[in-house]
This record gives sequence, structure tokens and C-alpha cells, in this order.
Amino acid sequence: MNFRFSMMLLMLSVLGFSQDLTVMSFNIRLNVESDKENAWPQRKQDVADLLTYYHPDYFGVQEALPEQMKDLKTGLKNYNYIGVGRDDGKEQGEFSAIFYDTGRLDVLKSGTFWLSETPEKPSKGWDAALNRICTYAVFKDKKSKKEFLAMNLHFDHVGNVARVKSSELILKKIKELNPKNLPVTLSGDFNLTDDSEPIKILSKNMKDTFYHSETKHYGPVGTFTAFNVNEIPKDRIDYIFTKGFTIRSHRHINDRRENLLYPSDHFPVIVNLSL
Repeated sequence: MNFRFSMMLLMLSVLGFSQDLTVMSFNIRLNVESDKENAWPQRKQDVADLLTYYHPDYFGVQEALPEQMKDLKTGLKNYNYIGVGRDDGKEQGEFSAIFYDTGRLDVLKSGTFWLSETPEKPSKGWDAALNRICTYAVFKDKKSKKEFLAMNLHFDHVGNVARVKSSELILKKIKELNPKNLPVTLSGDFNLTDDSEPIKILSKNMKDTFYHSETKHYGPVGTFTAFNVNEIPKDRIDYIFTKGFTIRSHRHINDRRENLLYPSDHFPVIVNLSL
């Protein structure tokens, strides 16, 4: 085997080993009739079109009600999902599900736990106003054959104690679910800015992709709009944290529908990662 051919094989093996993944977190806003022109029936096709265009290898949703889960499942090609409703652990209540491209990823293990003192069953934790959940999956990349852990959640919007305890629980669960110390992504609507204690707890143990991207963040800094197209969003409350990945790029997608309204009241967060 000559030197040139050996080098070519080496380069191909490196390229095969280092594969990029596109990951998204998207609070799609639950289906509420009072949202009027921003209500889900008016924008569900726009959400599906956005997801089809950016085509993340996997993405976590928040606030997705059962009928919205069905709409996403039927509106997207070659995607399946992992997740359950937070009220009963089956089909009731909001999902914090993970959708994944079935042509790219295999699921090796998956589940959901509650952000509470009893994470194994439907429950409300500490001083939280509502049941809150985290859905997870161990994926195997069909291209690189590498495995990683993906987690997706929605923190409470009221309970200060619950949010601190939820961050601590997440770190504990990562250790429990990840004995092989695989790379990890943690996506979600955290209902908190990055100067808060719960976000600081996570940032000490994982990388906030907003700050650690190789290329400068693109798009507005804030992610929560309340559907207001006339004001610049101030608060960044949607995040993707990682451990064991190289973060290539980070963006908040502020695309609009044809009528110039937003597809949701949160901007999707999208990152490009390398295994």
C-alpha cells in the first residue's frame, strides 16, 4: 500500500468519525384559541415548513399538546419521536418530546422522568406550578456509529426552588443515564435568563452553546417574543447545553410567516455540532 493511498484512507476515516449534527430546541406554543391569528391551526403548516427547511437531525419541542404532536408527526417526513404527556405519562398534557430523523439516528434507550422529588412517576416538584418533565434518548449515529445522550425539558415558570432543584436533578440523571460518559446535549425552554442560579449550575458543568460556538452567534439574542413582531425580544430563555461536542455554530431563527407573524412565541435555537 503506497503512502498516498494510506493518507487517503486515514483522511476518509477521520471524516467518517467526525460527523456534524444539527440540533434544535423549539417551544412551539401550545394550542390556545385565544391566540387568534397566532393560534396553532393558523401556523401549524408554517412550523412544519420551518422544520422541514432547516431539517435538524433531532429537535426537542416544548408545550406540544397531543393534537400538536400528531400534526408534527404527520407534517414531517422521516421523523419519529420519543416522549409522553406530562400529566399521566402517556397522552395527557404537554410533551417535551424529542423528534429525530429515522434515516440518521437509531434509538438505543429512551424514557421520561419528572422534575420532582419522585421523578419516576407523574408528579409536581417542590414549589412548581405545574408538572414538568425531561425526555431523553441514547442515540446511535448511523453515519459515524457514535453514541450520545440527548435530553429535552421545560422548566417551571414559577417555582424558584423547583428550578434550582431541577438543575441539580438533571446533572444527577446525566450521571445515572450515562455510565459510558457519552457526549450529551440538553435542550429546552428554561424560563430563566443566564444570570439565574439554575442556569449557572448547568453552565458550570456543561457548555452553553450560545457562548461556546466556534462562529459568532447569529440572530437576535432574546428568544421569547410573546408573538410581538414590533419589539426586539430581550430575554434568552431557550438553551442548548452540551458536553463532549465541538460547537460549530449557534443561531436563533427569527423567520416569519407569509403574513409577517412569527411561527411561535419563541424563536427556535439551532446549533451545529461535531461528534
